[in-house]
Amino acid sequence: MSTTTLFANINLDDDSFMNKRKQGYLISFEGVDGAGKSSHIARVKTHLEQLGYECLQTREPGGTPVGESIRDLVLHHDMDINTELLLMYAARRQHMVQTIQPALDRGVWVITDRFEDSSFAYQAGAGGASWEACQQLSKWALNGFEPTLTFLFDLPIAVSQARIQGRAGDGDKFEAKPGNYFEAVRAGFIKRAQLNPRRIRVIDAQPSEAEVGEAVLLELDKFMRTHLNLGLA
Repeated sequence: MSTTTLFANINLDDDSFMNKRKQGYLISFEGVDGAGKSSHIARVKTHLEQLGYECLQTREPGGTPVGESIRDLVLHHDMDINTELLLMYAARRQHMVQTIQPALDRGVWVITDRFEDSSFAYQAGAGGASWEACQQLSKWALNGFEPTLTFLFDLPIAVSQARIQGRAGDGDKFEAKPGNYFEAVRAGFIKRAQLNPRRIRVIDAQPSEAEVGEAVLLELDKFMRTHLNLGLA
């Protein structure tokens, strides 16, 4: 679809429309490993760029030099769960102030592989940190900052683990966790979705990549209609 076709029925002299065109949005992708986030991040980024939007792809933990250093610590070193949680929010704070917010201020769409929901799922839901501790850290470190749209890719843990086993290369400490750990992670994500139904779109990640991709773009279409008063088709 061309940008011309997409904007055919839009008044490009409308100030409110043009202001929305210039506004940046943060979209996060969440879910257990093996759910296919990476493929759909690339799909959404390509689609938005084809529509004329500038996009920045990033990840958590990471997204800054500080965050990438913390990523190595968190993924490959055993530690107290509250230490891990504090490190995650330290990395997230730096990610927000150094990478995400400046991009949003420039009108860039930021697409991140994981954000805060992962801490509620991994460190709290499965790791043993308290939900309340996550909430308090969120309020202190992020001050209400959150993605405008989140795609949560959900699938049975047996399926996700079968997919992970087919990967090449060395895994991280989380991939070595038992199945019941990931059941708790999945439950944490679902709880977050139930608490944030307007922001989080739960995507069934079991079908083929093409079918899941279509579902993602349909949800993106709904988001754009709501926030930009235009659609993808």
